[in-house]
Amino acid sequence: MTVAAATIKERFGSEAANWDQQYAPEAARSIYVHNLRERRKTALSFIGSPDGRVLEIGCGAGNVILGVDTDRILGTDFALPMLHKARQSALRDRRPLKLAASDAASLPFTSESTDTAVALGVLEYLQRPSEALAELHRILTYGGTLVLSSPNALSPFVAIDDVLKGAKNWVTRSLMPGWMRRQVKSLLGKGDEDYFTHKRHRFGPGQIRSGLEDLGFEIVKERFHTFGFGVLDRSALNLSLCSKLEEWATTHPKLEKLGWTIVLKARKRS
Repeated sequence: MTVAAATIKERFGSEAANWDQQYAPEAARSIYVHNLRERRKTALSFIGSPDGRVLEIGCGAGNVILGVDTDRILGTDFALPMLHKARQSALRDRRPLKLAASDAASLPFTSESTDTAVALGVLEYLQRPSEALAELHRILTYGGTLVLSSPNALSPFVAIDDVLKGAKNWVTRSLMPGWMRRQVKSLLGKGDEDYFTHKRHRFGPGQIRSGLEDLGFEIVKERFHTFGFGVLDRSALNLSLCSKLEEWATTHPKLEKLGWTIVLKARKRS
């Protein structure tokens, strides 16, 4: 396992205990939480009421897979604390969720054994995303459904955030004394954790579509969502802007394509 992969595994594992809070019923006060909830809502609408077995890779605490309208559900994740949390949630909800610890690029399932596969917020963290896509294609039955998400490389919100966050992290790591950084984080209600500097992949809509088509998928649906700036995470004005732009995007397809996140539904060709 690479250093970057180990860092990602540790970071997500450390967040498992509080992950359910991201999906709590009260109104989102964070643009990141809003993005997670919109991604989940879109994915579940794309999945619908499926026939056959449904597998989610990178299932985390089970907040998506446990919302699928079938009892033939499986989840994999490489962060064991997330799997423990998912099992607790499944027991609480009395759902027969099967779980496995697994890397996304090496799934412990036979070829053509899964009818619906889900991968949300996974590709951007992988060293070689193409390997995970090939695995998803391998395990799906012919005619099977894939629902996945990726960050939108053509979103101006994503591009601006990447530049501003990079500059902010450089300043706080390089120019700000440790005691000052800890004090500022304390005032913001944050601990002094190590910076999560892993560079995540970004994908243009055409890039991800063509990659799936080359593997043998046909695109069925796509949706873009979340408009706002991560650097203004908890700003009420930022969330208000996001809400207004999402409202306009329902009737303006070109505006919709500026959203942070792409969610795609694809079918494995026979």
